[in-house]
Amino acid sequence: MAIELTEQLLAQIDAYLQGKLTLIESEAFEKRLQQEPDLQEEVRLQQQLFDTLGAEKWHSIQRTKNKERLAELKSKLRSKEYQELSENIRNAETVYFNEQSSSKSFKKYYRYFAIAGMIVLFCGIYFSQLNTSYSSYYESNVDWSTLTSFAEKGELNTFSKGELAFKKEDYKTAAEQFSMVETSYELYAHSLLRLGASYDKLDENDKAIAAFQKLASVDDSYEASKGYWYEALLHLKNDDKEKAIIALKKSAELKDNFKYREAKVLLRKLE
Repeated sequence: MAIELTEQLLAQIDAYLQGKLTLIESEAFEKRLQQEPDLQEEVRLQQQLFDTLGAEKWHSIQRTKNKERLAELKSKLRSKEYQELSENIRNAETVYFNEQSSSKSFKKYYRYFAIAGMIVLFCGIYFSQLNTSYSSYYESNVDWSTLTSFAEKGELNTFSKGELAFKKEDYKTAAEQFSMVETSYELYAHSLLRLGASYDKLDENDKAIAAFQKLASVDDSYEASKGYWYEALLHLKNDDKEKAIIALKKSAELKDNFKYREAKVLLRKLE
């Protein structure tokens, strides 16, 4: 049975590899390693990657939201192709050293660099993918500063209060105001868009998605299509590709929809 890589266990593995555990903690962890082959394998992979990339870069990768790609990378390291590549390099290394009269110390360092080079060569593409998560699509497509202003001078109602708060970057107050706009109000659809934007700014992603889903159900088809588009982008912010694709397909159904072409392009990239 595969082990569950909790945050606590990952922190323990990290501390073990860096020699930060106490003697008692280290002995207890090593005893567990002897009893759990899956944990041994995980520690071996962590050590391999830690040694090759260095502490700082490996820690940044561990913190990535894209757990799916991190799991894919580790799967590649366990794969038959990787193991065969590793074996071929070791065989080539043996032949090379048999033909040379170099010192033992040189052999030692050459071996280290050969293995490190192999890992970097094999994993480089995967690490570059890890560092570019789906949230990058969200970041390149969302710009709330372009929202049209509907506020008129001297007018003070719930919607205008929300707009004013949003402009002042008081997103909590903005969300409170926009959430109180009545469904009968002529700018109700626009209030839902701004409600979602406010929650997005507050990093309350689930509430933002709920607001955009509500926007997608309004009678005005063009305004509704904005709901699908921004819902998709919030799913990408959460690195949830599958839900993003579902929303994007709805966004790309009609040519008159908001961001129709962009939705089609994004779909091709994700599918």
